[in-house]
Amino acid sequence: MKSRIVRYLRFALVTILFVMTFASLSSSPKLEAQQTRSGNEFDYYSDDTYTELVGVWIWCSDGSNYRWGQTSGYSIISPSGC
Repeated sequence: MKSRIVRYLRFALVTILFVMTFASLSSSPKLEAQQTRSGNEFDYYSDDTYTELVGVWIWCSDGSNYRWGQTSGYSIISPSGC
């Protein structure tokens, strides 16, 4: 009887860990960015005033990309049009 309870508890634990792993992957910001960068243009700015453009990275829908300058933590995302 006791070994059956232990097996059920192990199964429940493995199931919970499995579900939590995939739930955390689907809500990861990094994953969302990777899924949505195709077809978008990222304009990077020097600071939070968004006045000095320091770089651009364009991701086309066909998978190609073009970039110049540098990336930063301050960006504006818009459709790339290619």
